[in-house]
Amino acid sequence: MEKEQVSADGKFRWIDPHVHILPPRRMRGLVRWVKKFTPGYPVSEDITPEEILDGIRSGGVELFFNLVFPLWEEETYDLNRFNYELCSGIPEALAFGSLHIDTPDKESETLRCLDEYGFVGMKLHPFAQRFPAFDPVMDPLFSVLDRRGRPLLVHTGFDLFYGMDLEKDNLIRVLESYPRMPMVLVHSLFPQFALALQLLERYPQVWMDMTNSISVMRLYLEFKRSGQSLPPQASSLEVEEVERNQEHFWALFGEYPRRIIYGTDYPVGFGEYQKLRDDLDFFDFPDETKRMILFSNVMDFLHSVGVNPPLR
Repeated sequence: MEKEQVSADGKFRWIDPHVHILPPRRMRGLVRWVKKFTPGYPVSEDITPEEILDGIRSGGVELFFNLVFPLWEEETYDLNRFNYELCSGIPEALAFGSLHIDTPDKESETLRCLDEYGFVGMKLHPFAQRFPAFDPVMDPLFSVLDRRGRPLLVHTGFDLFYGMDLEKDNLIRVLESYPRMPMVLVHSLFPQFALALQLLERYPQVWMDMTNSISVMRLYLEFKRSGQSLPPQASSLEVEEVERNQEHFWALFGEYPRRIIYGTDYPVGFGEYQKLRDDLDFFDFPDETKRMILFSNVMDFLHSVGVNPPLR
């Protein structure tokens, strides 16, 4: 193993491609939402950017993607500006912008994010934003990213939990129409891992982010091995679909380990960084696979879109 892939404490280095530091009102709303289905979740509604950053740094993360997304059109400009101003003062932060489906000039706002703010790419969370991410009305966004070779990160998966469905046909349309736009499918279409495999095989611009999917699969396998029934709060985990897709989950890591990354949803994911490292270690993947998923794949991804971030 290359020495530079291991941190001073002997752990694999980690770049976190999925963090949410938001304005105070949005941060409070996000934490309240999480606490609705996870009572006692140990994060304060008043958590500050400084506290989030302390948690990231204490977890040994060297770089992170900060992701924002407007819940209504009027928020778009201010939220992107917030992310620019925040990340400009944080050496480890790589900012992504976002749009709303009602943003009137999607091309101009995307160009502002890339050129004026220097963002790496754009992020959409269609289930939280409550609009179809791959609708043709979003094509001006995709067109800019395609011309620039810059990435789109988009939430996929956990359909039952959100009460929405993946737009598979429109997703395919976008992948076919904009092949120079790298696309990271956040949560890796959980639990539709068979489809994830098909997309990786067919479209070289596709990447999978295993944020939350690793932790949920660990929970599922632990309950299954114990012979216990899943708790009521796991009713949204699409157990039958997980059963049908188990072999494809393993196949993702066996066949495409170089196009998988692993984020956290910090500070509102499945726990602190050590807990999330433990979730990955639970699967006993080869060290080389874990090294790639945690660090080198993200570096390869960034280099492929022309971004060369400074590292400690």
